[in-house]
Amino acid sequence: MPHTADIAVELSAADEAGLREAGIEALRELLVGTSTVRALEERPIEPGAGEPGDRLVRFLGDVLYLYDTERFVPARAGGAGVLGEPFDPARHRAEREVKAVTHHGTGVRRDAAGLRVTIVFDV
Repeated sequence: MPHTADIAVELSAADEAGLREAGIEALRELLVGTSTVRALEERPIEPGAGEPGDRLVRFLGDVLYLYDTERFVPARAGGAGVLGEPFDPARHRAEREVKAVTHHGTGVRRDAAGLRVTIVFDV
């Protein structure tokens, strides 16, 4: 989705769990492109409070924090957090630096297909 300075993605899913999954897919693609990421380990992420958009931004921010601090590459959402594996330079190619997940325009909207939200990544 075109955006002036960052990268914005439109996510849609039937429910909030689906939005988290779609958000991880978008973040993973920004971080490591099409590199295959296995769901070998789970890192816990505390559930957030507040509006659905705020919870999603916090969740994705925590996933990004794990990548930045532990080089933990996200594969998919897990029951208690995020599943993935440590970055392996033989298998993963770092595509770009993502500095933050922003709150810009993150209001979750409901439509006939379920939930929809725009997430902006500061790159």
